[in-house]
Amino acid sequence: MKNNLLLSCLFCLSLHASLCADTAEIDLAGEWSLSGCGRTLAAKIPGGVHDALLEAGIIDDIYWGANETNQLWAARSDWKFWRRFTVPEDFLAKKDAILRLEDCDAFCTVRINGHVAGETTDRFQRYDFDVKPYLKAGENTIEGFFRSPVAVADERRRRIGRPYPISNPIWAKNQALVRKNACHAGWDWGPEVESIGFCGTVKLIASDRPRIDYIHTLQDFNGDLSHCTLRVIADLSDGSSVTNRLELENPPLWWPNGAGERKFFMLETDIAGEHVKKRIGLRKLEVLNERTKRADGKEELSLAFRVNNRRLFMKGANWIPCDALERRQTPEKYRDLLESAAEANMNMIRVWGGGQYEKDVFYDICDELGLLVWHDMMCSCAVYPAEEWFLDEIRRELSHQLRRLKDHASIAMWCGDNECLGAINWFDETKENKDFYREEWVKRSKMQAEAVAKHDPARTYWPSSPCCGPGDFGDGWKDDSKGDMHQWDVWHDNKPFEKYREYRPRFCSEFGFQSFPSPEVAKTFSDGPGDDFEWHQKNIGGNKRIRETFLRYFGQAKDFESELLLSQFQQGLAIKTAVEAWRSGMPRTMGTLYWQLNDIWPVASWSSLEYGGKWKPLHYMARRFYAPLAVVLKPDGSIVAVNDSPDRLTGELTVEYWAYDGVRPAFSERTRVTIEPDGVTAIGRAEKRGNLFAVLTLHAGGGVARNDSAVYRQTAMAEPCIVAMMNGGEVTLSTDRPAFFVWLNAEGVKGEFSDNAFTLLPGRPVTVEFGGDAEAMEKSLRIASLADTLARPEQSGPRPGAAANP
Repeated sequence: MKNNLLLSCLFCLSLHASLCADTAEIDLAGEWSLSGCGRTLAAKIPGGVHDALLEAGIIDDIYWGANETNQLWAARSDWKFWRRFTVPEDFLAKKDAILRLEDCDAFCTVRINGHVAGETTDRFQRYDFDVKPYLKAGENTIEGFFRSPVAVADERRRRIGRPYPISNPIWAKNQALVRKNACHAGWDWGPEVESIGFCGTVKLIASDRPRIDYIHTLQDFNGDLSHCTLRVIADLSDGSSVTNRLELENPPLWWPNGAGERKFFMLETDIAGEHVKKRIGLRKLEVLNERTKRADGKEELSLAFRVNNRRLFMKGANWIPCDALERRQTPEKYRDLLESAAEANMNMIRVWGGGQYEKDVFYDICDELGLLVWHDMMCSCAVYPAEEWFLDEIRRELSHQLRRLKDHASIAMWCGDNECLGAINWFDETKENKDFYREEWVKRSKMQAEAVAKHDPARTYWPSSPCCGPGDFGDGWKDDSKGDMHQWDVWHDNKPFEKYREYRPRFCSEFGFQSFPSPEVAKTFSDGPGDDFEWHQKNIGGNKRIRETFLRYFGQAKDFESELLLSQFQQGLAIKTAVEAWRSGMPRTMGTLYWQLNDIWPVASWSSLEYGGKWKPLHYMARRFYAPLAVVLKPDGSIVAVNDSPDRLTGELTVEYWAYDGVRPAFSERTRVTIEPDGVTAIGRAEKRGNLFAVLTLHAGGGVARNDSAVYRQTAMAEPCIVAMMNGGEVTLSTDRPAFFVWLNAEGVKGEFSDNAFTLLPGRPVTVEFGGDAEAMEKSLRIASLADTLARPEQSGPRPGAAANP
C-alpha cells in the first residue's frame, strides 16, 4: 500500500513557560472486573460489556446466525466496572488531580474510594472530574456504575411526553433521546449491540498549575498561497489561553489524494514541563456555494470543494463504524480500510452521523493518506429534542470534538446531521405536527452552527445531508439543483440503474445498491441458505430486490454461491452507472460519495469492502471509475475523457467493436485526442452497430483508461475458456471468447489483486499482481466470470436449495 507521509519541517514553540509545572499521569487502561446480572467476570478497558461477555463465553458469537437476539438482555441491564490502582505520594503532592474519561458509554456514576466523583451522560463528551479530595497514597479503588441506555432512553421518553422517533432500530425505539451511536440500536446494515462501558481514555492527571487542555491552530493564507500566518493557541484548564504567531513564507502544502503530495509540519509546544507534539498540514480549503439562475428562473446552488486554489471533484464513499464491538475497532482495521479507500483513488470519506466521532487513529490516517473528511455531527435519521438540557449536552460535546479535531488537515466540513430534516416527513407522529418538529430542528441546527463559528471558524457548517442549502427546506432526495443529494430511487424504489442518469446532482453524498456477501464471508455466519443467512439482511425486502434485479440485467443465477457472486457484479454495475454519469457531468456535479465503504459485521449490504476488508468487485471497479484518467461512453454514443490532473493531455483513443462470441474485433477506429485539464472533454463517438459492443481504450499522459458498452443479457454470449499462467505473484489470463467480470479469488489469503472484475478479450492477455503471499494465493486461486454464475436455459426454473425471499 502507498504511504505518502512526508515530514518537511519542525517548529518548536515555547509558550509562556512560567504558567505550568510538570504534569503526571496514571493510565487506568488494562485489566478490570465487571459485575452484573448475578455474574462477575474479567474485563479489558478500553472495552465494553459485550466484549467481556464474549471473552468469558457467557454469550455466543453475536455475528453467527440470529445470535444477535440472544444478547439483547445485556443492554437492558445495569453493570459495574471496577479495579484497584496505586497512587504514588509525589502524584498526590501535586495541587490538582482529575479523572479524564473519553468515549465513556454512556450513563455512568464514577466512584473513587466510595465517593461519587462525577456522572456521565454523553459518549461524545470528554469528562474531567476533580478527584483530588478522594485519592490517597497507596491503593485506591475506582468503580463505574453504568445504567442501561435503553432504560434511560425509555425514561426520557416518558418524562418528555412527546415522541422523537428514529428509523431503523427494531427494538430500541427511543435511541434519539440518548447521546451515543444511533446505530448501536441496530440499522438496516447492522445488529443491535448497545455498547456499555469505558470505551476510551480512562486516566488520572495531576498538576501544580493550569494544564494544557487543547492545542489548536488557525491558518490564514494570502491569495497565491505564498504566505501563511499560523496562529497557535493553547487552551488551559483554568479557562485562559496562550497564543503565538508564525509567519511562513512559501510553505509546503498538504494535498488530497491524487492532487499532490502531503507535507506536514511537526508543531512542538512546551509550556514549562508540559510538552505537546502535533502534526499539522497546511492547506487552504474552501466550500463553494455559488448561486445561479437557470433560463426558467429557477435558482440553483452549487456545492464544491476548492483546495489550495484548485477545484477538485470529490471521489469517495460513506464510512460507518468499522465494527459493532468496541475492542475490534483496532488501529490495524482502520488502516486496512482507509488504505483500501485511498488505493481506489478516493479523496473523500464521509463520516456518517449515525456512528461516532472516530478514534484519533482514524483522522491521523486520513491526514496521511489525503482522504478529506466530510464530517457529520452525530445525529441521524431521527427527530431530536431541542429542550435546553439536551442542546447543552450536544453543545458540550461539540466544544470538545471541534477543538480536538480541528487541526486535522483532512477534515473538510462539518455537517449538522444525516437526514434529520427529511425525517420530519417519515413518521406519522411528526407529520401531524411538522411546524413544531421543524422548529426543533432549526434550534439544534442554529446551536451547532454557533459552536462551529466559536470553536472552528475557518470551516463551513452545512446544516444537514441532504440539504438544498442553509435556510432551504427543499427535498434533497429529488431536487438535484441545490446542495447535496441522497439519491435512493434505484435501490429503495426498485428503479432501473438508468434512472441515475435522469438526475444531475450538484453533489451526491449518498446512493447505493446492495450485494450479498461473498461465499467466504457468508460462511462466517451461516451454513448456507436458510434462516441464519436471511437474518443478515437488515433492509426489509433487500434479498428479494437483489434477486429480482438479476433478471433485469443478467438472468438467473445457477446456484446459491453463484447468486452471491452475481450480486456483487450487479452492485458494481449499478454504482459504475451512477458515478460515470455524474462524474462526466463536471463541473455541474462536483462529488460522488457512494453508500457505503465498509461493514460493521458480516451482512448483505451496500459496502464495497466486506467485513474483514476483502474487496468486492465494486471496489475494484471504483479504482477504475475513480481513476485520475477515465473514459466514458454516454447513452447518446458520445465518448468523453475525464481528467483530474491540472495538465492538458494528448493521446490516442481506440474504439473496437466486438461480437459477444467473437475471437477478434469486427473493426476498429483510432483517433488522436487532446484532453483539457481538471474536467471533461468530448473526444469521439461510438455508434451502435448491430449486436456488437464497443471497447474503448484511451492512452494519454502516460496513463491508460478502458471501458466497454457490453450489455450482459445477451443470448449470443459465449461461455469462455479462461487460461491462467502463474509466475510468482503474477497471474496472466487469456481467453478464447469475450469474458466479462473476470474474477480472481484466493479464499482465506490476505491481499488484493492489481485488477479484478474486468473484461478479458481474445488475443489480449492480462497480467495481474497479487499483493500478498504468492504461494498461498496460487494454492487457493479460483477464477470465474459472469458466464460461470448464470443458469443455462436448461437450468431455468426454481433454484434447488434457494433461500426464501424475506
